[in-house]
Order: sequence, then C-alpha cells, then structure tokens
Amino acid sequence: MRCVTMEAELDHGRVIPKEPEKLPLTGRALLTVLNPSGEKPDWDKVIGLLGTMQQKVDGLTIEREARAEWDDKSHSQQ
Repeated sequence: MRCVTMEAELDHGRVIPKEPEKLPLTGRALLTVLNPSGEKPDWDKVIGLLGTMQQKVDGLTIEREARAEWDDKSHSQQ
C-alpha cells in the first residue's frame, strides 16, 4: 500500500488539495485536521500527556529489568 501525505485546505467542508495531480483517480483517505494557526495548544494538557507517557516507559523498563533478572536466575538453576 502506498501512502501519500500532502497539504490541503478546507472550505465549507470541502477538501481542496494543494497538489491534486499527486492523488489517484479513486481511493480512500484519512484526514487529519490541524489546529488553525491562531489557536494555541493547551500546554498543561500537553505536559500532562508527556508525563503519562514517561511513566509508561519507566514502567516498561522496570518490567523488562525484572524479567531479565528472573530469566538470569532461571538459567543459572539449570
């Protein structure tokens, strides 16, 4: 499957691609709508989400270390 990413504008619900010649004649698409340039992100929310992601990464690291330690012990008993 070939994916194409390109810039487009929205006008009253219609999608207008900047380079329509790069699009296939038929197909399906997923659309991601970016924030308007005048809108500012909610930095408290962004930082909170990043903190949550870090906790998950830390948890995975601890879990992998525990598994490696358990594997080492089980191999040394054999």
